[in-house]
Amino acid sequence: MITLKLLGLWLKITCLTVLAVILEGVLVRGFWWTFLTVGVTVLVYIGLTAGIWKEWRAERNGAGTYQIIHYTRD
Repeated sequence: MITLKLLGLWLKITCLTVLAVILEGVLVRGFWWTFLTVGVTVLVYIGLTAGIWKEWRAERNGAGTYQIIHYTRD
């Protein structure tokens, strides 16, 4: 069940990142400003993805040491 919750969270973050990159491409004028804003967005996305992956790996191994997200048992 934890895998599905983390997958759902990752898909939401991915959709929001794609939407943000599209909006940045449309709203920001100038190549370098667009490149900078998209670069920052992608770096934040990579950081969040790495955090979710570490959380999933720790939870699967039984360590639960990262605990970025608080879970309640169903």
